[in-house]
Amino acid sequence: MRENIFLKCVLRYCPLFLLELVLSWVLARAVVEGNSLIGTAVDSLLAGEEVVFTSFLVSLLILTGIGFLAAFFKSFTASHFSIRVQTRYKALVARKLYRLEYRYFDENGSATVINKMNADIAEADALLGEALPFICTDAVAAVTYAFYVASINKSLLLIMLICYPAVLWFTNRVVKKLMSLKKVHRQKSDTITEIAQDCMSGILVLRAFGAEEHFGRKLAQAADDLVANEEKRTRTSNNAILTRRILSWMPNIICAIYAYVLVTRGVVSIGGLMTFILILGRFVDAFVGLPYDVVEAREHWVCIRRVEDILRQQDEESGTEVSGQRDADALVFDRVSFHYTENVPVLRELSFRIPNNSTVAFVGDSGGGKSTIFRLLCGFYKPCGGDYLLYGKSFRDWNVEAAREQIALVSQNVFLFPDTIRANVAYADRSADDDAVREACRNAGIHDFIMSLPEQYDTEVGERGVLLSGGERQRISIARAFLKNAPILLMDEPTSAVDVETEGLIQAAMERLSEGRTCVIIAHRLSTVRHADKILVLKDGAVAESGSHVELMARNGIYKAMYGEEEA
Repeated sequence: MRENIFLKCVLRYCPLFLLELVLSWVLARAVVEGNSLIGTAVDSLLAGEEVVFTSFLVSLLILTGIGFLAAFFKSFTASHFSIRVQTRYKALVARKLYRLEYRYFDENGSATVINKMNADIAEADALLGEALPFICTDAVAAVTYAFYVASINKSLLLIMLICYPAVLWFTNRVVKKLMSLKKVHRQKSDTITEIAQDCMSGILVLRAFGAEEHFGRKLAQAADDLVANEEKRTRTSNNAILTRRILSWMPNIICAIYAYVLVTRGVVSIGGLMTFILILGRFVDAFVGLPYDVVEAREHWVCIRRVEDILRQQDEESGTEVSGQRDADALVFDRVSFHYTENVPVLRELSFRIPNNSTVAFVGDSGGGKSTIFRLLCGFYKPCGGDYLLYGKSFRDWNVEAAREQIALVSQNVFLFPDTIRANVAYADRSADDDAVREACRNAGIHDFIMSLPEQYDTEVGERGVLLSGGERQRISIARAFLKNAPILLMDEPTSAVDVETEGLIQAAMERLSEGRTCVIIAHRLSTVRHADKILVLKDGAVAESGSHVELMARNGIYKAMYGEEEA
């Protein structure tokens, strides 16, 4: 059976929940005793007995005060319980996101993940803050009132329960339909979020190619589908509300008639009848309302199950090793095979060795497996076959965080957080002081530019660094790599999308960064790897050729043909 983390969080704070139930019972009992006090006073007056008004009023006020305090502390306890559970649950989900296997993010759209983190967790808030307190109050009140009515006359209770099977049958049908519509609602909300996110992320392309109308139609269609689903859900919900009212009227009418008969027969006193009538409305509201509280709770549960889907995912595998053998080769692939989709291999028993302080470049056609090698080197994916060694130890045995401390990545697709320049550089080492950040930026050749800005290192870079040029973003990412000071450097052709002048600045920074480090380069422009110690030519996920630039050119093979095409 699957573990439910949400229920574990609820059980963790079970004492608060039990206190809420006790206070609900105290409140219901105060209502019963108050109404019973009134009924007894009426019977005494009708029997000609004296009723001390002062005593009656004091007793009624005491019961009212007890009910008021019970209601206040019940509300406080419910809120406290809800906040505690929500806080812990959100913290668990947030931590889980950072431990998830990288594959999960490849297989699930970011819009779906965002909706689960925001809208679906908000439904957990609604369940704990609204639906669950109503269930507690109605359940405890219904049981308390039922015992009191049974104490007056057991047949009255049986008559009150006569309509309940119809309530259960109807609400069960409503639950199934509403849960199905709720699930569809969340899926369609994911679609709208995804389209909107695509529009914002690709606004330049969208406008440059005049695709506004196309995306407008997609968004309108998705919105129409969502509205149509909500109309069905609203109709079902309204029908449920109407039926609930009808079902609540029936026991009121039937019980009122039956109680009148009992009074005429002398089975129930006038005071008892009066108390019963006062309790009847509350009892029916609680008893008939309880299944509908459950309906609402189960609607919220649909969203919680979507969040639970995240919590049930596999964590990244992580070993215990925190250091390797520094005299061993920095990186080794031993007959590594890998596929994203079954029976569609990306790497085929790939083997290579990268010694310490050497520079090795991977070249080849698109789809040859270059980017996949980088993902494996960073530990984002594990080999499907063979083994990957980092400093002489299998990556499976490494602690993932310790292994990644050995590697710095400089990619052509630079990601900057919507924060200051200082913060973006310091992500490489959160303990670094301002002097260390500035020194890293000097080495990256970006310090003078930063100092020319009005806010200097406190300059905001905008979402994904949109307020900076491509070359400026790239040099900030190089500064980040300098600050990390890792012994292994992975470079995904950082000069592939900049102008000639900026390329010179980046190349100079990369040369400084490469000194004394093991460098692995993905090359899109072959002219940038001529001085690599070894060049590996990939084709269909395997090494087709290897050697230095001079050696490969002398072979007249794949590399020379590629180099000739680039020169032409």
